Amino acid sequence: MASQSLRYLNIPVLIVCGLIAIAISLILGIIIGALLPGRATAAPDSLSGWVTTVATVVICVLTIVLAIETWRLRAAQTRQIKELMLESIRPNVGIELSSSHVSMNFMNVKITNSGKGIAKKISFEFLDRQDQPANAAGEPIVKVFHKLTMFRLGIQSLGINQGLKSFLFNFIELEGELGAGTFTPYVNIRIKFEDTEGNKYVNAFAIDFAQYEGFSEIGGDSLNILATEVTSIRQQLAKFGTGFDRMAVNVFNADDRTAEQQAQTQRIAEAKRDRAAS
Repeated sequence: MASQSLRYLNIPVLIVCGLIAIAISLILGIIIGALLPGRATAAPDSLSGWVTTVATVVICVLTIVLAIETWRLRAAQTRQIKELMLESIRPNVGIELSSSHVSMNFMNVKITNSGKGIAKKISFEFLDRQDQPANAAGEPIVKVFHKLTMFRLGIQSLGINQGLKSFLFNFIELEGELGAGTFTPYVNIRIKFEDTEGNKYVNAFAIDFAQYEGFSEIGGDSLNILATEVTSIRQQLAKFGTGFDRMAVNVFNADDRTAEQQAQTQRIAEAKRDRAAS
């Protein structure tokens, strides 16, 4: 781009240099011709007239060239300003598949607008491997996406750095839903959207489920494990606070149990005597 602009800039410069060289050559020729001895001599008024005429022509040519270059510069500046204004409101809608913190078998889908402007009239078109329109009958994975209304009816508006996230599918149950291999589907999602001025844009996102085959993890997400443990502790403490549960703690020894048993036997005997006396 820079070399092309430099080449275009050199062309008018060469033209101006050529015109100036021609004018100077003409003036020098007139002066030299006037100084040569001979019968044909030019009057001083005639010579000055020629010089004035040539100078006027040169100035006129330079003025025209300057006007043309000024017009080109103005047009270039106008295009740059328009591109900057367009870039300042340009949205950029993308789609992302990511595993859940609970387990990598659970996949979430997220639609985000990472551009500098608001995205409007967002729609999704599903294509197959041959870039032909795909439907739920030909590509069962499309049916999985169509469970979410936004993939069927689109999104009316999505703000700057705004996103929509939802659970999409589970790899364990996906094979039963597709009726085929879990890692065989392929889908190409074409995202169409507009900016606030009505300018249209298109992004594409291809999903080949074969790339997920063989994925595994050891352990789990540490934050999720920590949250589970904290939840369990909170539930146990809540039971003690409400009185619906008791802590099973053994605080008696053998002598305490013997004394308690004797006291209980004595209370039973006294109760029987009281009943007999009455």
